[in-house]
Amino acid sequence: MSAFTVKQGQAANVRAVVLLGALVAAGTAASLWTAGRLPGASFDVGATTGFAIAFLAARLLTLQLPQGDRVRVTLVVGLVALCLRGTGEVLVAASTAALIDFAVRASQSGGAVPVDRLTDLVRGVAVLALLTPWQLLAHPLLATSTASDVVLVLGIAMGISYAVLDVMTIAAQRWATCGPSILEGAVSLVRPLGSVYMVHVAMAAVTLRVYPALGAWGLAIALLLTLILQNSFNLYLRIRRAYAQTIRALAHAAELDRPQDVGHAERVADLAIAVGREGGLSSKELERVGYGALLHDVGRIGYDGDDVDSTHPARGAEIVEAVPFLEGVAPVIRHHCETDGDAVPQGAVIVGVCCRYDRLRSQVGVQAALERLQAEEQGRRLRAATVLASIVRRGSGSFDLNEGQL
Repeated sequence: MSAFTVKQGQAANVRAVVLLGALVAAGTAASLWTAGRLPGASFDVGATTGFAIAFLAARLLTLQLPQGDRVRVTLVVGLVALCLRGTGEVLVAASTAALIDFAVRASQSGGAVPVDRLTDLVRGVAVLALLTPWQLLAHPLLATSTASDVVLVLGIAMGISYAVLDVMTIAAQRWATCGPSILEGAVSLVRPLGSVYMVHVAMAAVTLRVYPALGAWGLAIALLLTLILQNSFNLYLRIRRAYAQTIRALAHAAELDRPQDVGHAERVADLAIAVGREGGLSSKELERVGYGALLHDVGRIGYDGDDVDSTHPARGAEIVEAVPFLEGVAPVIRHHCETDGDAVPQGAVIVGVCCRYDRLRSQVGVQAALERLQAEEQGRRLRAATVLASIVRRGSGSFDLNEGQL
């Protein structure tokens, strides 16, 4: 392990501790401020237990995102709990459920302490604590025996703030462990999680609206429907992951007869996505760039003729065009070796530059490869090479590099 990697790990640990400390401090301050302004109420053990069970049920249905992150969304339970129960009851119920979930999953993994789950436990409770000031508006409104449509508006407003805070703290947690910047992480989370949050917010708002008539049954029904929809979404994500795994298998197959190229497609994909993100590509375009980078050499499979370097893009494009899921990726593969031109999509430009850089890097080193790209490329490829150089120099520990290579 290089000194750079050790320093990077130490910096990540410091960031994680500082982040959790800041969240806990801010959450504690917000909850104490709120509790001091709410009318005093007795601690209802039965209601707290019921909400703890509801929190646990929501936590057990984990969402695994395409990038590998595991996320637990408990918004529908947290929102209803904040509106109906006292500050202490909400935090105790959420903490109890999180601790049980943590203990169960730790026992399933052989007793090892999953640090990321422990930090996620603290983060989830801290988010609830930060939202407790909303109780000063919600409790008086829901104290009456009837509810108006104002409750729906309040529930939606609370839900949006809950979702934003949840996404931002998850992104901050990823950033603390050497992930992308907080803004980039938040954007990457919104696409897969946006629909899930919308379901939770809608169900929570409706539950609050019908609570005077249905009572606890309203939350039970809403939670059940939410979990059913969330499970369906989880199945969809599982299919997406299966697609991604198949694509990676194809990329690996294209490298089997060329040992010197092992890992080339993965490295190009990582670099191309980073360049595309900094260049402002949409999430859909970034997905195409990533798949195109992984499959840019698939046309080499089963063919080793003298013209393979010039003809493999067209063959690769023909292979993926037959797959509806990859139809938009074919132009990226077809044009990635071309210099420039109106027919060349921006994704192909980025993949082509990153591909050339990775091959040059293995021959002449990082610094010389970057200098050659910036000296020889033109037009959009030169702009992509400039962005690539900036990314590589900023994050030398992220792309199989070390200080010696630079």
